[in-house]
Amino acid sequence: MTNSLKRREILKYTAWITGSAVSASFAGAFLTGCSESPQDQKSTTATPLAAEMPILHFFTPEQFLLATLLADTILPRTDSPSATDVKAHTMIDSMLGQVLDESYTSTFKNDWLALQNHLNQYDFAKQDVDTQVESLTALELSQDEQLASARKVFIEFKQMLISYYLSTEEIGEKYLNYLPIPGAYQPCISVNDVNNIAWAI
Repeated sequence: MTNSLKRREILKYTAWITGSAVSASFAGAFLTGCSESPQDQKSTTATPLAAEMPILHFFTPEQFLLATLLADTILPRTDSPSATDVKAHTMIDSMLGQVLDESYTSTFKNDWLALQNHLNQYDFAKQDVDTQVESLTALELSQDEQLASARKVFIEFKQMLISYYLSTEEIGEKYLNYLPIPGAYQPCISVNDVNNIAWAI
């Protein structure tokens, strides 16, 4: 399977998980390929307030701390790495700051401020994990027009995060079914035959 086809499947899977269409700007950038984060970037830890800040291309340090917290709330460390363990959040910063078109990133930045203001009203960073998940779920399901911008950017961030997470080498090779040299094509097989794990490629 080519990288382009692999990315299309990841986008389909991302849309299915989040229940929302993937934005055209993000889909276009994702399908044309993603470069690795600059080599001089320093990794972050799963605890945002204790994180060592990498070189940022889009977010302010304060915004990146929120992005880090959201990333590990959406994809926490379980029997597989968290979103920040594989630096999916730093990839979002790089893509927004270096790849995606300005018309999209300008809107994203304004909407992110709306999200940040909304979460700050509830001291989101000080909540326990269960309450944080409940707050984000309520936002995602909200029909309140005043929260439209915050809801929109949260869903877009979540879709980016899941897509970059699934496309990382570590997740693709260690936590999904991975066959770099595929054999015969079998169109209809039981999921039990592949241990109920999705294919990376």
